[in-house]
Amino acid sequence: MYSIIDSNIYPIDRINHPRTRRLIATAQSELASVGACHFPQFLNSAGLSHCLTEAIGLESQAHSSNNQYTPYYQVPDDTYPEGHPRNSTVRFAVRYVSRKLLSQVSPLRMIFEGDDLLRFLRVLLPDEPLYRYSHPRGSLNYTVMAEDDQLGWHFDACELVASILLRPAGNGGNFEYIPAVRNADDENFSAVESILSGNDDQRIGVDFQPGDLVLFRGRHSLHRVTPIRGETTRLMALMSFDNVEQALERDVPDDLLPS
Repeated sequence: MYSIIDSNIYPIDRINHPRTRRLIATAQSELASVGACHFPQFLNSAGLSHCLTEAIGLESQAHSSNNQYTPYYQVPDDTYPEGHPRNSTVRFAVRYVSRKLLSQVSPLRMIFEGDDLLRFLRVLLPDEPLYRYSHPRGSLNYTVMAEDDQLGWHFDACELVASILLRPAGNGGNFEYIPAVRNADDENFSAVESILSGNDDQRIGVDFQPGDLVLFRGRHSLHRVTPIRGETTRLMALMSFDNVEQALERDVPDDLLPS
């Protein structure tokens, strides 16, 4: 089942392997300090080819979403003053291939629904519960972004997203984030408003290459995907995880998903 992962570099099915223990220690440090960790060449060449072929084959069935929402995945609330983050919108323009369209033998589906990846992630985050995100669209999908598509600054509704780049856009489509903008005790609206106003020089970019996996904790870190330029669509594989077992009950618009 894990032949699509480069198991020589990432033996995640063997938790006590020395290489795996080093990966865990490094990832824990990076997640704690900047809320993200980068696993270059996570997929082997055959795995990248399998997932890319599947994504391209399903691209025509991708569901389109093009809406204006707040950074919290909600419609604006005019009980807040103009310019307040709860009453400001950003553009979410993306298409996605949902989990239900993936076959039972899809390599991506087998990774997400198998035991090894979830076990590995639970070892990474031992002090909190972690479950597969249960949203039928947001849990597992391929995202498709074409010319002028983008995801504005936003927070995720789930705790952890594993993103794999399959094919970059011709230009644009850069994943950028600002770690720890808010926390469980402080929404830090003033900082969010400042970032939405363009004061985002502190943003961090991820140098994604095809086959790379990035783990990202987006619930408290603002992040975005810059506008796509060129004829080549950007294709990503996303697997999402949360701290509650029934994440479907969260108040998230049905056409939105993590980036």
